[in-house]
Amino acid sequence: MFPLIEEVGASLDAHLRQQPLHNERIRCFDLEAKELCALYTTDVIATVAYGVKANSFTDPNGEFRRHGRSVFEFSLLRAAEFTLVFFLPHLVPFFGFKVVPAEATRFLRKTINYVMAEREKSGQKRNDLIDILIEFRRSTQQAKASGIKDQFVFEGDILVAQAVLFFTAGFESSSSTMAFAMYELAKDADVQERLRAEISNALVESGGQVTLKMIESLEYMQMILLEVLRMYPPLPFLDRECTSGTGQSLAPFHNFVVPKGMPVYIPCYALHMDPQYFPQPRKFQPERFSAENRKLHTPYTYMPFGLGPHGCIGERFGMLQTKVGLVNLLRNHLIATSERTPHRMQLEPKAIITQAKGGIHLRLVRDPLGV
Repeated sequence: MFPLIEEVGASLDAHLRQQPLHNERIRCFDLEAKELCALYTTDVIATVAYGVKANSFTDPNGEFRRHGRSVFEFSLLRAAEFTLVFFLPHLVPFFGFKVVPAEATRFLRKTINYVMAEREKSGQKRNDLIDILIEFRRSTQQAKASGIKDQFVFEGDILVAQAVLFFTAGFESSSSTMAFAMYELAKDADVQERLRAEISNALVESGGQVTLKMIESLEYMQMILLEVLRMYPPLPFLDRECTSGTGQSLAPFHNFVVPKGMPVYIPCYALHMDPQYFPQPRKFQPERFSAENRKLHTPYTYMPFGLGPHGCIGERFGMLQTKVGLVNLLRNHLIATSERTPHRMQLEPKAIITQAKGGIHLRLVRDPLGV
């Protein structure tokens, strides 16, 4: 799967190197970081989950990007829909609200069914999500033929739902994290210089190739992304439900017992920004997540991907595609602020996910690492 991600990463690098310079003297051009990162993650998800090339850099209004945008474009109506989904889910069927718009669902269903049929016909293997879903369906069919009961059935829309979930959850969180990382790097030249030095050294070790081993060696990048996720968790809160038959006692902290079926909302953004747990919480400090400092964190105060058995299963994939994107961006460009870059990040208050208000406008300076 990694070669598929890096192929898109190389396309990102090529796309940026082809951009016309706004200023020949300092060799720079301006862009909106969130849209750039969304094009990148859309292409990653399209090839890894759907086995197709979306070519978003050359066609930014293509079907994959357009439908991905429709899921997370927030109007007052979309805000109301997401509020019902999270806080009053039993009313969702009554109003007919959809997290994924009907047109996007039809497109994704048609795509996944077509690609699976073609893949089974050709016998091609790409080590992507399509191969996994085909194997799930095959095991379901074999179990049925053997008369095995009580097995979860991977067929029809259940299969499609896995690919739709991968699409909606996979590109937005990673593109936002990558864009917020670009913003913080643009404002902190020392951190960016240290990161580029780490990338340069790793590329020398790998012979100039972006490999999985090379990506996993980037310890400072890991610290940077963990700090970005503290300041800008993809979801400002997590929703859970008590499933214990006897309820869940909060003793010794409180005498309240959470009854079975009660929804519980965990304000992870508030925890991340609490100076009791993270001093100077609005200050970007990757050193908070050094190996030594991580041991000092209060348990259960940092949860950008959730915690426990219901934590985000896509955490490793999301971090991987974000790192690959940043490496390919930084190997030939320096990130700087522009006249349109906000001094302090403002978040979109209407969005149910963490989004920058008005976009993230930055400047890229052509500055190859020479590796």
